[in-house]
Amino acid sequence: MRQPEREYIFKVIFEEFLGIPYKVEFENRVDIEVVNEQSSGTKLIISDIFLRTNELQWLQKSSLPKSPLSTFAHRLFGMVPVIFGEKNSGGTYFEKEPQAIYCGLDIFGSAFFMLTRYEECVITERDQRNRFLARYSIAYQENFLDRPIVNEYIEILWELLMDLWPKELHRRPREFRFLLSHDVDWPFYVVGKTTLQMLKEITADVIKRGSYHSAYKKLKTLWKTRGGNLSEDIFNTFHWIMEQSEKAGIRSAFYFITQETAPGLDGNYSMKDTEIKRLLNEIHNRGHEIGLHPSYHTYKEPDRIKQQFDILLDTARANQIKQSIWGGRQHYLRWDASETWQYWEDAGLDYDSTLSYSDLPGFRCGVCYEYSVFNLLTRKQLRLKERPLIVMEQTVIFASGLGLKGREACEEIEHYYNQCRRFNGDFTLLWHNSQLVKEEEVSLYQDCIGLLQTN
Repeated sequence: MRQPEREYIFKVIFEEFLGIPYKVEFENRVDIEVVNEQSSGTKLIISDIFLRTNELQWLQKSSLPKSPLSTFAHRLFGMVPVIFGEKNSGGTYFEKEPQAIYCGLDIFGSAFFMLTRYEECVITERDQRNRFLARYSIAYQENFLDRPIVNEYIEILWELLMDLWPKELHRRPREFRFLLSHDVDWPFYVVGKTTLQMLKEITADVIKRGSYHSAYKKLKTLWKTRGGNLSEDIFNTFHWIMEQSEKAGIRSAFYFITQETAPGLDGNYSMKDTEIKRLLNEIHNRGHEIGLHPSYHTYKEPDRIKQQFDILLDTARANQIKQSIWGGRQHYLRWDASETWQYWEDAGLDYDSTLSYSDLPGFRCGVCYEYSVFNLLTRKQLRLKERPLIVMEQTVIFASGLGLKGREACEEIEHYYNQCRRFNGDFTLLWHNSQLVKEEEVSLYQDCIGLLQTN
């Protein structure tokens, strides 16, 4: 049952995550048996629950995990939630015998559930921008959104394999990556605004928000850009951002909106603008990355995603910009589990980095590794990779329930950084170029970059 799904999750876990050779033989059984051909007589039996779901229940609410989830204690991870699994006759999830280990945690089914965002194809609740929020997810409801649960499951699997075959198996080493990206929504503050509009914003900064520093910088921008010179614009932080990244030894990725679909939401620039072309060349010449930020109304419109990517490629070619890999992120994190990945694949993009929640930071996919994605409707693995977004600065600074500042905001971000580092994963951080106006924003950003020097 569900052979394409099983082939996919085995490939991701064994090949992509662990880097160990394997082969699959399908049998009519109610569990998964892992054996080592070099060491006969011992085996690992793993519970197989989720991928044996009845066809009539598949992609239905009845197939979702039952709350509250059961848990078990682990020496490293504390109480581990069981998304899918079953206890043995003795009431535990693990049992060791001389020739076998029994694991009641459905490692493969639970990982498949998280990596494919299965629940988002089943649960219909959405916010006003038609986004699946953190609070709708099983991870939030069961209090493990701040943990890369799939990574924990992988480590548990590896412990079991090492218990049985410590000399025969060798895991591929991984290196931690700090992946920093910037959605270019508003490259310039003054473009598209009248002097009166800017003066009203400046007045509101003082009277309503008490943000005198922000008001001063906007007033300074209004004065210095009056002749059309955008180098002094407060949102034009690109040179400074690249400078900070270069000092830290990392590359920044800048994702551009290439076409407007929602006036007032899709930025204030065109790829034909002289200043944008100059910026693209500077980014490329300094060794940083350029990517796509499909506009507001694209996440369910494949033709628009393809068209906007073509505009980016045409602009790059016209400016002698070449990259081996092209990726990006959906604007406003608008994404649909049943469609958007396929549209990115069809457009020819190499990776997506949309998958975080708009209301809270955390591990939406349950993992801090980049991985190949799977189309739940066509039941096919795609060439496209997902590079899960772990933290967006706005969810920490502005999100309801957080709204953190200063040291508290830094500690929140540092928690996720440390979780990713623990598993030699990817800490993906999104910071908008326009979110570096206030002193506390600049300070927090520098603290985030500084994590590389302190760890």
